[in-house]
Amino acid sequence: MSSTREVEVIQHTNMNHLEVFLVEMTSREPHGHDDLEIGMILKGNVNLFLEQHSYALQEGDIYVLNRHQVHSFAKGSRDNLILAFQVHTELYKQADYSMTFLRFEDSLIPHGQFHDDLAHALYECASFYFQDSPFNALKCSGIILNILYDLTCNTHCHIATEKESASAYHNTMRLKRITSYISEHYTERISLQNIANLENITDYHASHFIRKMMGMSFQEYISQLRFAYALTLIRKTNLNILDICMETGFSSSRYLNQMFLKNFGCTAKEYRKMPGKPHIISDTLPIGNVQKRYTYEQAAIYIKNHFPKCKIRIDSLQNPLL
Repeated sequence: MSSTREVEVIQHTNMNHLEVFLVEMTSREPHGHDDLEIGMILKGNVNLFLEQHSYALQEGDIYVLNRHQVHSFAKGSRDNLILAFQVHTELYKQADYSMTFLRFEDSLIPHGQFHDDLAHALYECASFYFQDSPFNALKCSGIILNILYDLTCNTHCHIATEKESASAYHNTMRLKRITSYISEHYTERISLQNIANLENITDYHASHFIRKMMGMSFQEYISQLRFAYALTLIRKTNLNILDICMETGFSSSRYLNQMFLKNFGCTAKEYRKMPGKPHIISDTLPIGNVQKRYTYEQAAIYIKNHFPKCKIRIDSLQNPLL
């Protein structure tokens, strides 16, 4: 099982410096990327985790993620669909280089007139993005620039120093190394000292860094990884509880049972006998990547069917002389 907070490399396949997509999210493990991300929940609900904070996003909510901001997603109580926009700095830094270091302080846009105007602009941008119309790349770029301007005028934001931006990048890379190492060794005996040695820092620094970036302690994270693996084994194999402990890294069934009691209110043996076994509760840090990303063609059909007003505007602009 892999659980790595990675720096995601985004390929802008349809339009330079802008990626728009629809995704049904079950679990997206902690990661960061070089692009600014704006997302809107089109249906259902999803939990967004940001270091020390978590947000239960509902239909209609809009979130903003800064470059190199570590984040993760987990499905809520209902199936969801997210419309996401990932914007590379090249799209806007030519207008103002300082925008390279722009950081928004509010991750969730409060509902109100600005939220509604922003939602309409996102709908419009998506409609152009998924239409094969002349100069739609130019139109989308203009809409995104207007969105960024409106965000700077209506939310709390600041221009970070180059040092602050570099620190965010290096923190993300350090976290990637740490979680990659943990993911490879969590079934073995592993200690905070291993992490400190990996990064050439003190135990205290390693402990503080992990808690700050993950919102949980080193040991809590290890236990969660082991529990997720144990949950898979107990659901899909006939291994006895002791063998599951040995396989997943728990030193005894007592610690495994503590995790089951915490999450499900029963022991591992009692859980195994349950009909229709429940999955891990949704407010824990996501483990693994389970998501369905729509193809360009699927997204285009969805947008056409669900954003008819924007489609009418586009159709009227395609042949302005008729």
